[in-house]
Amino acid sequence: MKKMGRLALLLLIVVNVSALLTFAYNRWVREPGGRPAEGAVLAETFGRQLCLNGQQEKCIMEFRFAFDSEISVVQERMREKRLALVEELKGESPDGTTLDKLIDEISRLQAEIQKKAVENILKEKEVLTDEQKEKFFRLIEDHICTRTDGADRDGASVGPADCRQELGR
Repeated sequence: MKKMGRLALLLLIVVNVSALLTFAYNRWVREPGGRPAEGAVLAETFGRQLCLNGQQEKCIMEFRFAFDSEISVVQERMREKRLALVEELKGESPDGTTLDKLIDEISRLQAEIQKKAVENILKEKEVLTDEQKEKFFRLIEDHICTRTDGADRDGASVGPADCRQELGR
């Protein structure tokens, strides 16, 4: 029973980490309502935040659409593996080896998405000016790092949950 508890805890950690990282990156590609952003809306929103010129907007939009199509297949495989994991957990006596294998496969797929996300961010970074890069990474940091104490954007009165401290800032 202890082994099942550990496996369930590991599953929750994997799912939560993968969901957090996917959400953080998808935040760039989705409108606040959660619907996929139309290309023009995406370019306009991102363009306003970073003051992109027309060519930069076009490049960023192309990178993002390519990224979405690349990871859609991986995301579907990951959904299938998660469903298989849940089905195995629902069984009377789940097989620990099968659970381990499914968890490893889910982790591998999530790592693949994360690597593609980082590659995409690096591509996007290349079309930005130095000032835009600074804003770009500040926006990424704001989406990934959570602040529980209402700290301002420059980090004044930050609490222990602010990852700027973890990043050495």
